[in-house]
Amino acid sequence: MRPPFYIAERPADESSAPSEALPRAEGFPRPGRLSRPKALPAHLAALLRGPAKSSGASLPFNDPRVDACLPGGGLPLGQLHEIGAAGLDAETAVLPTAFIAALLARIAPARPVFWIAPVSDLHPPGLLPYGLDPNRLMLVRPAKDVDTLAAMEVALREGVAGAVVGEVGQFDRTASRRLQLACLGHGSTGFVLRRWPHGNRTTDREASVAITRWHLTAMPSVKDGKEPGLPRWHVALTHARGGRPGEWIMEASDDATHPLRVVAALADHAPEPRRVRLA
Repeated sequence: MRPPFYIAERPADESSAPSEALPRAEGFPRPGRLSRPKALPAHLAALLRGPAKSSGASLPFNDPRVDACLPGGGLPLGQLHEIGAAGLDAETAVLPTAFIAALLARIAPARPVFWIAPVSDLHPPGLLPYGLDPNRLMLVRPAKDVDTLAAMEVALREGVAGAVVGEVGQFDRTASRRLQLACLGHGSTGFVLRRWPHGNRTTDREASVAITRWHLTAMPSVKDGKEPGLPRWHVALTHARGGRPGEWIMEASDDATHPLRVVAALADHAPEPRRVRLA
């Protein structure tokens, strides 16, 4: 924000007596000698640049086996996506958090990321191995799911964030439609991380209108000598509007340009029915 006034240096031919006669508090700078303010951090400066424009771009996985299942050859940006997990990870959200972080590392790296969650157990430095700079994060702590969804909608409609992540358990079709509309035209990508922190999981009555829906399951990593290997996940794309479902074994890569790589491709379509030849 610009200051409401400016202090200009006095021309050399003007007398400085009036200014010297004024009282000056301890440590207050002399007129005409103010230093230029320090530059804001990148994630805060992005808030002052205003909303981004939606370009209809997509984020490719750089693997044809995955990109062929997604509309436009990649994860659609500026739209809503839903990511969940099975078992204990549905409570802790460890797998979805790592997966989302690997995607956020390549989404509008100059813009901030709003992470909205009622449970304050996110450890930002732990996102570094997945390529996400924790300095980009703007953490919001609402009280419950309905407040999380409301905060997500406000952040998405402002359009100043590269992405907005919200951790919720209850997620109905109406709420998803509002978030999808908030994404469209404002340039921010929305991620709904499905999480039930206390294990009180409920079944959705209706599917959301998210452009893509993902389901993650932990997989054993391959040891590197005596050290544990890179994290591996069974990634299932259960819904892709304009695309098709698919399943893969993915590994978190230490390559910043490709933080996710496919280790193996699984069946991405239903088997063809067997034809029986009649005698």
